[in-house]
Amino acid sequence: TSSQYPRDRIVSENALRLAGHLCEADNSHFVFRRKNGTTNYTEPHHLVPLSACKDFPNVDLDREQNVVSLCSNCHNLLHYGADIDDLLMLLYNQRKELLAAVGIILTYDQLRKYY
Repeated sequence: TSSQYPRDRIVSENALRLAGHLCEADNSHFVFRRKNGTTNYTEPHHLVPLSACKDFPNVDLDREQNVVSLCSNCHNLLHYGADIDDLLMLLYNQRKELLAAVGIILTYDQLRKYY
């Protein structure tokens, strides 16, 4: 079974916009133009999963600082890949200060356990 966690679509849209609708793992990764829009297609990914909310009782994890813009390949790698450490470490290092600024404080090892 899986759980649904409340999320605000505007938060994800803002995060994608802030990233220029490019992959934050590597902005040269292949992305394509959306069929019904003028922006590139990238996918929002909560670096600290919303399922971790029990570990952050006084913090909203659905924040732009916690949402990264990823190409389809990188997003699927994080969800289904065997070797995610290089990508996850890169994203963690890019975001750890932004996360801390909004009260999401954790080490890489703590983050890794959510994956």
